Amino acid sequence: MAVTIIADDLSGACDAGALFAGRGPVGVFVAPELPDGRWPAAAVDTESRALPPAVAASLVRRAVDGIEARLGGGHIFKKLDSTVRGPVAAELDALMGASGATTALVCPAFPAQGRTVRDGVLSVFGQPAHESPTGRDPDYPGPTSDLVEILSSTSGRPVSLLPLPVSLITLKEVRGPLEELARALAMRTGLVVADAEVDQDLDALALAAIDLPGVLLAGSAGLAGAAARAWGFAAPAPPAPAPGGWLVVAGSRHPATRAQVDALEASGSAGARLDAAGEPDLAKVVAALRAGKPAFLSINARLEGAARDIAGRLAGAVKTVLAEVSPALLVLTGGETAHAVMRALAARRLELSGAPSSGLALGRLVVDSTSTIPILTKAGGFGAPDLFVALARGPA
Repeated sequence: MAVTIIADDLSGACDAGALFAGRGPVGVFVAPELPDGRWPAAAVDTESRALPPAVAASLVRRAVDGIEARLGGGHIFKKLDSTVRGPVAAELDALMGASGATTALVCPAFPAQGRTVRDGVLSVFGQPAHESPTGRDPDYPGPTSDLVEILSSTSGRPVSLLPLPVSLITLKEVRGPLEELARALAMRTGLVVADAEVDQDLDALALAAIDLPGVLLAGSAGLAGAAARAWGFAAPAPPAPAPGGWLVVAGSRHPATRAQVDALEASGSAGARLDAAGEPDLAKVVAALRAGKPAFLSINARLEGAARDIAGRLAGAVKTVLAEVSPALLVLTGGETAHAVMRALAARRLELSGAPSSGLALGRLVVDSTSTIPILTKAGGFGAPDLFVALARGPA
């Protein structure tokens, strides 16, 4: 039974898709390119996070129509941003209508990255999401972290709240609550918001839903990992790639990514940043990669302009560098950046081999039948400030 992930951006498709690599590489496609039935697990990026709800919903329906044969009898997972950015309710409505699901179990919690849900309120490292740096993102849904309120404001379906007690319990104890949870889910239709503060909560949700017809799982990489375990697609984490000539491409404006790039630069890595003055001098970047050392391409913090335009400029710089030297690994941070690089290189798809650690996806970018590039992707908001430095140095 195949698994298909429907995501609204490329880094999300990757960080969720990488968790399903237990039965072979996971293909990641950007619509209108779509997977056929040969992939045990595949992800489709509709690239719709920043689009109006009606347009995003239309793209979801179009993607589902294009893979109808693959979806028949298979599992579907709706990948959500862990801070519910984008037209989440519209895309859920569209996917439920197109797939025939009657209930969506919605939980964007990702405990490994500090995202939790309690009493229906989404928090980021203990702070309500709308009060965190994420709340300033133009794609964040408004001045609230109440998921019921967020989904109710735009969905045409009923929304309910299903609190899940947080605890570590024995198998015997798990069996009792799971049955109750399954019964509660079976009695509801529409969008059901669930609490989760630790991975065991997410596992309970996935297991409770596994035998219920018409229930769609919708969440971030946290719930995706639980679904992969419940559906038998999980794989051991692959080792992190060896240090060397890594090209880190960071177009995200998220403070987490800025801190990671600043730390990489402070560690002595060469790099170049886009600014309003023109295209950057890439000579130091090329020289570092030729010497087998990490380098980065990023943006000036004060650079203004549409995110998609900036990502396109950054992707152009990547293409220029790759014409001079082949990095040992291409590290792409942020969905728009990853998508822009994929388009600039006219790549067909990504093939993921797994998640070396939380929020990372490892694999290769398939440019054509004879050309691939080793790749690591990361969402802009994930990771500690020293993430790039630690990865580039390798295990201590």
